[in-house]
Amino acid sequence: MDFSFLLFLESPFFVLPWYVAGLAAAAWIVQDVSSANRHVNASLKIGWPIIAVFFSVIGLVLYLLSCRPPGIGKVQGEEAGRLHAAFVSASWKKVMGSVIHCVGGDGLGIITAMVFCRYLKVSFWTEFWIEYAVGFMFGWFVFQYIAMRKMGNSPAQALWKGGRAEFFSMITVMLGMGLVMRFVTTTIVGSSPQPDTAAFWGFASLGLLVGAVFTYPMNWWLVSVGWKHGMG
Repeated sequence: MDFSFLLFLESPFFVLPWYVAGLAAAAWIVQDVSSANRHVNASLKIGWPIIAVFFSVIGLVLYLLSCRPPGIGKVQGEEAGRLHAAFVSASWKKVMGSVIHCVGGDGLGIITAMVFCRYLKVSFWTEFWIEYAVGFMFGWFVFQYIAMRKMGNSPAQALWKGGRAEFFSMITVMLGMGLVMRFVTTTIVGSSPQPDTAAFWGFASLGLLVGAVFTYPMNWWLVSVGWKHGMG
């Protein structure tokens, strides 16, 4: 398959503005969930800025469409809580919150592992499984466990329920990420790009975005059976 239309992802003239915009969006979201949209749950207050860094303007648009009620900054207290709850009650928004929660945690682990693996120049499959393991651990212990504990679960219950949700989410995130790494990146760049190149960060963003698309149906199922709770 011809992926030449994605050549712009290796250009610093695209990648640098993309991440600058992403950092600015992340900073704005941090400020917004602290001062106006304060009823966003604690895990998503971390997840949304991470997603904004990698997804840039796409992440900001997703936040505005699915998580930030219009006029939320003009109301306070219980009224703000009711407004936020009503706004995120649609099924697709609940699932979007679940996806952001998943990809934020997994993605942070995956990209961290990818940086180290590229410097160590390990083989594709070694890198793939290291990224899988680190991404899974980030998602399970940093995001899922904490979220489950805040819902009143005991430590043992939080570990079990968080690990169960993370197992199914991570499969689909890493499937999308792996397909980009194996078939798209190498086709365009010729080899796995190093972290000091624009191509590395351009295709990392694409990989996480594809991973988010792949995991959306899985998270819809996880929310529908009550194994994840989504945006609310």
